[in-house]
Amino acid sequence: MLDSRMESHQRLLGSLLAGSTAISREGGDMRYHGVDLHKKYATISVRNEEGVEEKFVRAQRDIEGYVASLGGEDAVVVEASAGALHWAEKIQAQGARCVVIDAYRFRIIRDSWQKTDKRDAANLSLALWLASRSGEMKLPEVWQPGRVVRELRRLFGTYDLLNKQVRQLKNAVQGVLLDNGMRDRALGNSLVDNPARAEELLAEVELSAASAMCIRTSLALLATLKEKKEALTREIYQAGNPFEAQVKLLLSIRGITPLLALAFLSEVGDIRRFRSARRLYSYLGVVPTVRSSGGVTRSGAINRRSRHLSRTLFTQAVNHFADSSPLLEHFYRNLIDRKGHGRARIALLRKVFSMMRRMLLSGEVYRWTESTLYQKKLTDYAKKMKKGETQEVA
Repeated sequence: MLDSRMESHQRLLGSLLAGSTAISREGGDMRYHGVDLHKKYATISVRNEEGVEEKFVRAQRDIEGYVASLGGEDAVVVEASAGALHWAEKIQAQGARCVVIDAYRFRIIRDSWQKTDKRDAANLSLALWLASRSGEMKLPEVWQPGRVVRELRRLFGTYDLLNKQVRQLKNAVQGVLLDNGMRDRALGNSLVDNPARAEELLAEVELSAASAMCIRTSLALLATLKEKKEALTREIYQAGNPFEAQVKLLLSIRGITPLLALAFLSEVGDIRRFRSARRLYSYLGVVPTVRSSGGVTRSGAINRRSRHLSRTLFTQAVNHFADSSPLLEHFYRNLIDRKGHGRARIALLRKVFSMMRRMLLSGEVYRWTESTLYQKKLTDYAKKMKKGETQEVA
């Protein structure tokens, strides 16, 4: 186990991964900070140019004051956790360099037998010092999105939560009807789709007082959630205003709405950081898990450890994507016959994500753009943006 005594560098091999940029020194003595963030305090280990721990703070409660003390001679590493990106932005505003790492891939901490705040902070500062001294050792660095992307992700997180609650309430209504011997799903669909007619529809069926109360409560909550989703969608449009040019470009694909375009852009951020389409597929979770040993390779279900929002939302528009071009339609229908609907959907999403990546990099609209539909989508998008601005001013 690595600690402040700095055991052999070889213990770091396999845990400092390739792919990130080593901290460069521009002259002067650097200080290397390992920060283990918590809700109310941070544990901090600081090393000098020789890698010797010269300062240790077990519980730094004034994190604002600590950040204000940093400067250009400081390099900081923190684990990716709640609030990490917020503090990383503040640290960089002070002129210091800050690296956010993936704790799951940082094996020194993940596989530690004696996991304490002191050891974690010491290991972080030691790893940062070693990474700055050797170009062959890299930290498992996490991309740090800007404020616009972070705000969009926060809004979409709430949007996803509301969608889950809507599904739960709809299922609850159907469940109550089934418990009362009504197996016709059309009635349940009519109730959740037309809350205004709820009393009229409920009067036509025999329900116990408790069942009727449960259904009325669920329908009232659904009506509230619908209003909140509409307000949240308007806020997403306004928060995504810096991506307006990219949204208009992606709207040229049949099936892409402004909401889907913004969901994709909030997930990927800067598309240029994906050097290949395969990297994008892995990031968005549309590739299978692979187990290979002894010359035998097995493919499993899709990777669930990736970002899932785009995959979830885009799956609902698969049929529109298939109809957007003859090639995609042939590809999708043929794959359904051979592999089934599930694998065909994921394969089609890979095609769509790849096209979106190429469009964003080249600035060209979709090859099979339907002009009339495209102009209508642009007009609707402009109206919604203007309406949102008006309501914001009011």
